[in-house]
Amino acid sequence: MWDGRKAALGYDWWMTWANGLTFLRLAALGPVILFSLRGPGWLGFLFFLLAWITDLWDGYLARVRGEVTAVGKILDPLADKLLFIGVFSAFAARGDLPWWGPVLYLVPQLGIGVGALYLYLVRREIRSAMLPGKVAAGVTALAALTLFWAPVAGRVLLWISVGASVVAGVFYLLALIPEARERTPEAGGR
Repeated sequence: MWDGRKAALGYDWWMTWANGLTFLRLAALGPVILFSLRGPGWLGFLFFLLAWITDLWDGYLARVRGEVTAVGKILDPLADKLLFIGVFSAFAARGDLPWWGPVLYLVPQLGIGVGALYLYLVRREIRSAMLPGKVAAGVTALAALTLFWAPVAGRVLLWISVGASVVAGVFYLLALIPEARERTPEAGGR
């Protein structure tokens, strides 16, 4: 449905309702971190909740309205990672998480990001998240939400989310190996 008629009406290819929600999530990042660090904590939680709700709605809205864009496929997961690393870093700065908590969260995210960058640079392909990545993101969101009200349970969920992210990264890598073999000249692919 994203066709020339919408372009003629003045729609920008990147500014959709779904992408607008993603930009709103990015705008909420600063208040989330600020209020998580300096308080009041309930305001940090409120801004995080707002950001998380935009994450729940943006993908659905893009699919229903037929406005899935390459920009949205890139910005949505990036906004999620920035939101989560911001919350985890704020809680680490407060002493509620060990410093290596955000680092352990970030390592598999960087691996997945490098894989996504490889796909784009080599194949000009932007893939949507698959089930293991969605499960990892869900557990990560639950960990961040829980840290605000039950820090011990939030820490446990953070470690589970790190494990789920590693599993998702391995899943994505294993999914790419057969495709890479099919495209090599030795395998007859191009």
